[in-house]
Amino acid sequence: MTKDKWYSDGLTFECQGCGNCCSGPEEGYVWVDKREIEAMAGQLRMTAKEFKDSYCRRVSIKYSLKEKRPSHDCIFLEKRPEGGKGCELYQVRPLQCRTWPFWKTNLANKRSWDDAAEGCPGMNRGRLFSQVEIEAIRDGDLAPLRPSKPVPDQAIEWANNNLDNKAVIESVYDVYSDIDRYIESAAPKCENCGKCCDFGSYGHRLYATTAEMAVFFHFAREVKPTGAIEKDKCIYRGRNRCDMYRGRTAGCRIFYCQDLPDELQNELYEQILARLRDIHLQLKIPYYYADLMWWLENGKNI
Repeated sequence: MTKDKWYSDGLTFECQGCGNCCSGPEEGYVWVDKREIEAMAGQLRMTAKEFKDSYCRRVSIKYSLKEKRPSHDCIFLEKRPEGGKGCELYQVRPLQCRTWPFWKTNLANKRSWDDAAEGCPGMNRGRLFSQVEIEAIRDGDLAPLRPSKPVPDQAIEWANNNLDNKAVIESVYDVYSDIDRYIESAAPKCENCGKCCDFGSYGHRLYATTAEMAVFFHFAREVKPTGAIEKDKCIYRGRNRCDMYRGRTAGCRIFYCQDLPDELQNELYEQILARLRDIHLQLKIPYYYADLMWWLENGKNI
């Protein structure tokens, strides 16, 4: 393995079940071998010959699954009642399908990967695969795809292990600085009542991303919470001001209960969240967006 690959820091992927990788509009090929044909035929209670006659097309000396016309969707791609699309033979799908998106064509260079990601919402999000895992999958070894840590566990572990990650702190603080400048210009009032930190009574929730919580935990090491540990209440709600004021999340910085219209707050937050997602992509951070109370309950650095 060489360290000079453009993906040497790893790539993230988490299938969203959209079916785009199995869809047209262009013609494609899903190559299948004798073993795969037999497995799919068995699933449908057919002989291998019956399966090939019904669902395969011969291309030179190889076989590919047929496509629907005129869509060029894979013949086994069907709409799901709950939304999205799914493979009728998912449990016995061919190796080519299982190794998406870590194909040689997609890994040729970053531009090829980014082009593929435009049509695949699962790329550049979710689980982080190392270069070793990526190249193993590319070469047909499915071991790295077997169940591993769920994304929430990966996220909390990453946040706990990157408290002093300078690139993360600087990137997140660039976003926070822009929020603070905007809020300062809008000049909303805050009476430091702390009611918004009592999520249960106030009737709202506060969510944060992995990168934000790495920064949050970074500052949390220096702070002794003055709030009691109570259900649905932030333990950093201070007597006159938030104990975690320097490290508070984007949601805390944007939310004001007066003098800042809800629609303005929502619009600003969506813009900020998009920037935070970009930080996760750029710095290869496992993206997870969860309730602050979940982070506080699971983070070991508080």
